[in-house]
Amino acid sequence: MRSGFGGRFIEAGQKPVIAALSGCSIALYLAYHLTRFQVSAVWPLAPRGDASIIFDQAHAIFERAAYPSSAIFPYPPSAVLIFYGLCIGGPAVFMTAWYFLMAAGLIVCLRASLVQERNETRAAWLLVGLVAILIADAPISWDLRNANSNLICIGLVMAGYALVGRLPVLAGIFVALAFSIKLYSGLLLVYLFFNGPRRATAAAAATVFILWLGLPVGLFGTDGTLRLYSGWSDQVRTIGDPSLHASLATRAGGPPIVSLQKAVVNLTGAEFGSDTTRAWLLAIETIWLAALLVYAWRCRGTFCVPIPSRAALADWVVLMLAPLPFSPWLEPYHAVPVLVAVLLCAAVALDDHQLQSDRMIVLAAVAALLFFIVVKVPFGFRGFGLGAQFLALVLALACVRPRLAKQTHQRPP
Repeated sequence: MRSGFGGRFIEAGQKPVIAALSGCSIALYLAYHLTRFQVSAVWPLAPRGDASIIFDQAHAIFERAAYPSSAIFPYPPSAVLIFYGLCIGGPAVFMTAWYFLMAAGLIVCLRASLVQERNETRAAWLLVGLVAILIADAPISWDLRNANSNLICIGLVMAGYALVGRLPVLAGIFVALAFSIKLYSGLLLVYLFFNGPRRATAAAAATVFILWLGLPVGLFGTDGTLRLYSGWSDQVRTIGDPSLHASLATRAGGPPIVSLQKAVVNLTGAEFGSDTTRAWLLAIETIWLAALLVYAWRCRGTFCVPIPSRAALADWVVLMLAPLPFSPWLEPYHAVPVLVAVLLCAAVALDDHQLQSDRMIVLAAVAALLFFIVVKVPFGFRGFGLGAQFLALVLALACVRPRLAKQTHQRPP
């Protein structure tokens, strides 16, 4: 029995009463953000929020084999095929599956992010997970309220992480599915290629080939597939067009964009795409790139680590966060990988065997997240707040990464 605060916290989390209360709290959290405790919000079952857009557009794009010219739907053709597969049973079946996948994505993330920990820490996953959810609440609650796909993707990614050592083929499929829905997890495929089992890499490559080329050609033919990818390319160009963002800034409602570009424009008063805006963006993105290079430098000599392990999980967190500040279409729920980062920081901070300095470093990163919970950044400047949180997490993980790589108390196979 450990006598430090971390040990006492973990021991408390293992108690059936505490575990039950934590589980009920997580269930209430899900119910509140999905329904606001109003039955009319979910019954009768029908697509709502972003899920409604996904349902309608997946149907329309599949039937026409073409992307819309008057709507924004930047999901790749592979995602259209996945979404259409969920749509086949009709709107009620689709929404039932969507609710289940969102909730499952969150639960899988909580469990899988601790899979490398000792038995007692894994046994306290409900309490640790509840605390992590409260700290990383913003992107999670946004995703649940808007019925978007980010929790589904993070669930797939973390399921892949947890299964790499035991079921590498399934792990590779899960990571490839996440990438095929949203591109933000694409760097993990590169990571698997260099530091993953060959079977996981092969399964991921085969899944990407099937979803990105095999199925489109089989369903729509070569011309239809080229038309699909041409339409998607137009969508990608559209979301990066400064004139579109200038137009969105003058409208009420619309997508909740929190990009760095929008924050810079609101701070400086410059126009979208102007030289001033580009200069600010270049400076901020250079700082972010420098932080990523610092992390990579700290990994020198210990790049190849077991999966799962704390060091590997730190790598996965950084690779999931890496593309986000560069996105011109960044929305609050895209930051859901912060939940995994908080869970890793919690595991390190609660480990009484960990160096005190490392525990203080990760606690400082979590304190930065808590600061932005207490101090509400105006929505127009939210990109700066997210960038600061990402920077704090990456730099903290860079500091502790060499020692995480040397730890030997990972979960036995």
